[in-house]
Amino acid sequence: MDLRRLLICVLLAGCASAPRVSLEIVPAPAPLERNYANFWEAALALDYARAEYLATSVTERAYAVALRQLAEGDLPAAQDLLSGLTADPQVAPRARALLGAVAKESETLPEKAFTSRVDRSFAEALLEARKAERWTYPPKPVPLLFERSGSATPVVPTRVNQVGAMLGVDTGAGLTVIGSELANAAGAKRLGARTGARDAHGEGVGVELAIVDLEVGGIRIERHPVLVIDSARLRFKVAGVQIAGFDGVLGWNALSRLRMTIDNAQHTVTFERSTALPRADGDLFWIGEPYVRARAPNGLPLALFLDTGASRTALAAPIAAAAGLRDGEKKTTVVMGAGSSRTVEVTVYRNAALHVGGARVAFGELQSIEPRSSAYAVRDGVLGADMLASGTIVVDPPARLLLITP
Repeated sequence: MDLRRLLICVLLAGCASAPRVSLEIVPAPAPLERNYANFWEAALALDYARAEYLATSVTERAYAVALRQLAEGDLPAAQDLLSGLTADPQVAPRARALLGAVAKESETLPEKAFTSRVDRSFAEALLEARKAERWTYPPKPVPLLFERSGSATPVVPTRVNQVGAMLGVDTGAGLTVIGSELANAAGAKRLGARTGARDAHGEGVGVELAIVDLEVGGIRIERHPVLVIDSARLRFKVAGVQIAGFDGVLGWNALSRLRMTIDNAQHTVTFERSTALPRADGDLFWIGEPYVRARAPNGLPLALFLDTGASRTALAAPIAAAAGLRDGEKKTTVVMGAGSSRTVEVTVYRNAALHVGGARVAFGELQSIEPRSSAYAVRDGVLGADMLASGTIVVDPPARLLLITP
């Protein structure tokens, strides 16, 4: 399991000012054919269709098929295929990394997914906790008033073991995270499984697995697996002044089963059971973490990591260039992860737009950053919480749906 991707957490870039976005319903440009130098360049971009076309061996083609199976929700078939690919030295490192990344959503733990005894032990504890989880839904969805405090990330009222708490909505966190102070106050049942994770800067963070009863918007999740982190890591400061903070965040293990509707006009977020059938051509897909298909103004197809814990949407620098973005402005901004901050240089494109979720979304500031990568993916960029700041947004992972309307 890629445990470093279980946490987090919150990435606040340039968060002192509220993000500006405008929405328009217009047709997306015709897709531009994206060129790749070879199979692995396409596979790391998670473009499984092009990767399969560029494959030069049976095992490369099988790896591309496994990516497609994951994107289409067939996790067991993908695991079987990836497990077999660990015997091929050319494909094995990426196949094993991908097996580890998807294990947190799996009903089984493939033998070849882990080389670390610590990682396997943690994954086994997580699997046993997930088996005991129980969900109960109210007769009707219950809209919640949300807050935005120092960040574009929506913060919603919840109850953790009947203790009131404010949790951020963070699709980029692999598991729900609660601070140690909340865990102690709520009497979270700690399971004794500990591991190290990485924050937004790649710095080590100690976490412990626990279970709690979580209530949000009338939905009750009994024995919900969470990560417990030092509460100080969930407070974000600039020059010693706290500008944002959370009691914790709702992570993907909660959000992935729900249909979430954010209504900015009413300032509400509604969580409910997803009832739609998965769409074969859905724009929202999961390969170890959630991704959204988007398109640049010149038609360049993109796969953006959906991370509502990140305040700003950003494209990887090479992708921004390929997307035809021009006249960028160099800027210094503060990026904050779990309990630490760092000043970094970014390129800002004013009023640049992306076509995503059925809308043309124009960002007051669209940032360009250095590419972020894992052993199995090089991200085109991040679709952040500024995407949630205007109109009505529906995020429905089981239906593979992201819909944005003015």
